[in-house]
Amino acid sequence: MRRPHAVPVVLLVFAVFSAFTSAVIVAAEERRPIPELDPDQHFDVNAYHEADGWIVSDTNGDGSIDYALKLDEDLRKVMEALDFSNDGRMDNFYFYRRDALIREEIDTNHDGRVDLWVYLEGGVYVVRWERDTNHDGYIDKVRVYR
Repeated sequence: MRRPHAVPVVLLVFAVFSAFTSAVIVAAEERRPIPELDPDQHFDVNAYHEADGWIVSDTNGDGSIDYALKLDEDLRKVMEALDFSNDGRMDNFYFYRRDALIREEIDTNHDGRVDLWVYLEGGVYVVRWERDTNHDGYIDKVRVYR
């Protein structure tokens, strides 16, 4: 049985949510190249070595590293790299400041290039994301949350 007030409620929820966000599709002349990779950020899972300060693991038991963690001198997280697709290339990167997550960089199409950047506050609140939607090396969509 269909509820007669379901559509207005959904539209109201969407309107309230939309009031707190703003999305911008970046014009071609305003596009900017994707940010430089962190020097410790590698796609090849074999580039992560314990001798370089990484703690590495094969979480699924397939014989290939799929998780790497770097700690600072106070044993707080600095960076994590994960191979979620299990293809031998890291595709999710997490950056921390004082143990709080501040940024995620994700290779959404598994081509060895980051195409989504998510900026966080307090480790949980998304304040902004940027995306290279057509994978041409330029950010072309930005969303800012207030």
